[in-house]
Amino acid sequence: MLPVVADVIHGETFMGVKIKANDDRIKVAAIAVLLLVRDRMARAQSGGLIAAALEEFRNDYDGYKADHPVRDLATARDGSMLTNAARRADYLKLVSAVEALLARIAKNGTEFSSLLELDNFLAFNLRAFD
Repeated sequence: MLPVVADVIHGETFMGVKIKANDDRIKVAAIAVLLLVRDRMARAQSGGLIAAALEEFRNDYDGYKADHPVRDLATARDGSMLTNAARRADYLKLVSAVEALLARIAKNGTEFSSLLELDNFLAFNLRAFD
């Protein structure tokens, strides 16, 4: 018998989660990556940014919501808080990569069987910025 896969997010267990290409959870996770990476880049942190952002988003959602009251793509595109020109340029490249990845997910109809699979997909495809 195969084990049952479950996602545990914010203390809740989701059994058999099917995330379709048009599901808002994909865009929400991508925006969270952008906002949290931008925060880390503003503090001059580098290396492991994508994986750390996804982990923080999944494990401290309430803190993420408190730190980022406006969580939309327009806000995530704003790199003005990065005063270092090189970091700002790197961040804007990340924004472009995330937008292209979201477009590719929608175009290909990519589906995910769990939130963990979604996070792994994002981390793998954005590894150049990690």
